[in-house]
Amino acid sequence: MQIVQVSTHQGRRYIPVKGWESVSKAINTYANGFTRGAKATEQVTTDTIGKSHGSNGGLAVGMFLLGGAMVGGRSHLVDNLLKEAQEGLKTRTKFSKSYDYDGMGTSFFKTSVDIEVLDREQDMYGIGIYAAYVGDEPEQGLADHFGIPRTLLSCSVEVETKPLSGNRFEFDFEPVLRKLDTVLDTKKITGKQVVAAMMTKDDDRSASLVLQVKDGLEVRIQPGRVESRTKYSQGKPQDTWSSKGSVLSGELQRDYGNNDENAKATPTFLIVISSSQKDGWRGSLPIWQLDLQQKAIDLANEIAATLQ
Repeated sequence: MQIVQVSTHQGRRYIPVKGWESVSKAINTYANGFTRGAKATEQVTTDTIGKSHGSNGGLAVGMFLLGGAMVGGRSHLVDNLLKEAQEGLKTRTKFSKSYDYDGMGTSFFKTSVDIEVLDREQDMYGIGIYAAYVGDEPEQGLADHFGIPRTLLSCSVEVETKPLSGNRFEFDFEPVLRKLDTVLDTKKITGKQVVAAMMTKDDDRSASLVLQVKDGLEVRIQPGRVESRTKYSQGKPQDTWSSKGSVLSGELQRDYGNNDENAKATPTFLIVISSSQKDGWRGSLPIWQLDLQQKAIDLANEIAATLQ
């Protein structure tokens, strides 16, 4: 196995706010179009329709800013949204509401709003806004408006390797672990154990092994950009993975960024850092504490430097 490149990535979603009053102010601020991207979906939609019809067509600072926010007028849509969400979150950890043409003329046109309980004891909530055509741009705009860093879902170290001939990848986890011994204290874990754990999972998305749980963080290793383990030919499942000792092998994934259907993506495996706190179907909780976010980022950078 030859490592070609090592890079780090952060997965971020949800704006952390303290107290229900802050949730209300943030949602009303977005509704009144005071933030970048608040009406981006509606603008893109109207532009698209027009063209198709031609001539007919820092956390503490952020909390302080949010606390003193002037949100302008209120709307029945927002009032109903907040009332429904507050009631639902009394017994659940997540509330979701999607608007289509019932949100026409508002910042919520073709937009989904999520409100999560991040920490019930600390009275912390996470606000998610995802809009058609522009994704989480409105959410990022609202976070920027208040100067609040979004929660960290995970930090990942992506290790790109040289593909083998014959449309195959090969990951040897033994030398990888030995490089990580000083960073993650993986001396008691072998590459063979990593492969064995991955091969016991029928679903390749869950094919992973936890390497460390420490100081509020969980570190796991898993396949990245490779072909799914199970492929179907004439309705029959075919296992594309094989193993030998500490080596996992399988087929390359199609390069979807290339117009050539036969082009293959360079294979990768991932070392993923997330919160060690779990919550049922949500898995790892989003990390809203800035100190824990920084700890995860620093650890990812240290791992990446070790594997270079």
